[in-house]
Amino acid sequence: MTPRKESNYGKCRRVWVNFPISGELGDTYLELKKRGIVHSTRDAFAQGLRCLHEKIVETDLKRAQLAAAKRLNRELGEELF
Repeated sequence: MTPRKESNYGKCRRVWVNFPISGELGDTYLELKKRGIVHSTRDAFAQGLRCLHEKIVETDLKRAQLAAAKRLNRELGEELF
């Protein structure tokens, strides 16, 4: 199901997500809810998106750092000769 977007000028955008989860994801949700880690499906979904976003930002940062280190090594290597 495609999320439905509502956009009102000057207001926060809202995305409606309505879908069932089952199998391993459903079991994981129920376990997290039982342990009090998430309080609702909305909470679980939001925490999942935040976690995914954080991991992607970390990966992007590592790639940028690696590219900068390689560029610096090239520049320093050229200056030595």
